[in-house]
Amino acid sequence: MLDRDRQFATPFLAAGEQLRAAAPISLAPGIPRPPEELLTPRQPGELEQKLAKPFSLLRRAYAVVNPVSAAVGAVENRMMDAVPDSVWHGRGMAGDWHTTAGRLVVRLHEDGANGSALLALTDHRLLLLADRAKLWQLTEQHALQLELPRHEIAAARRNAKGVTQRGRLDLHFRDGSWVAVTTPLPSAADELTAAFGAF
Repeated sequence: MLDRDRQFATPFLAAGEQLRAAAPISLAPGIPRPPEELLTPRQPGELEQKLAKPFSLLRRAYAVVNPVSAAVGAVENRMMDAVPDSVWHGRGMAGDWHTTAGRLVVRLHEDGANGSALLALTDHRLLLLADRAKLWQLTEQHALQLELPRHEIAAARRNAKGVTQRGRLDLHFRDGSWVAVTTPLPSAADELTAAFGAF
């Protein structure tokens, strides 16, 4: 576990709680985006509102100046969207949106988490901490995104797939659902798996 991950997770520990492992994670490819009705509506920030119109104008100008490139890009996007990620990467989740795995995926898409967070495992809980830092802030500002009691987690299994998912870890829950997450480094996934297995 990196010192910076330990420093980010430590303020969220209860008195007497011990941190077993912490690592940044992202949802594995192949997991669909939750339906919009399950997500809390996101309010755009002031900067985002100010930049929306100029970026829209730039996209239109690019299409006028480079019509062939814009058309090729549009066709590529449609082709990639037509084939689900699960075809390329395998299944990334089992269970519906109301299972533990589904709730985890929904929370990782809310409040600007963008499908990634810091996963911290303690002797009592699993914590997902999302970075809430604004664009101009130089340091990460983590907030609690999801908290699960340790007894809800049935197992954690390493499931490396190809080159892009060498740090893949499948989290299995007591309700029968599971979700795949990836870590930037395979060693971080090994450490998380060992920490889950120590209970």
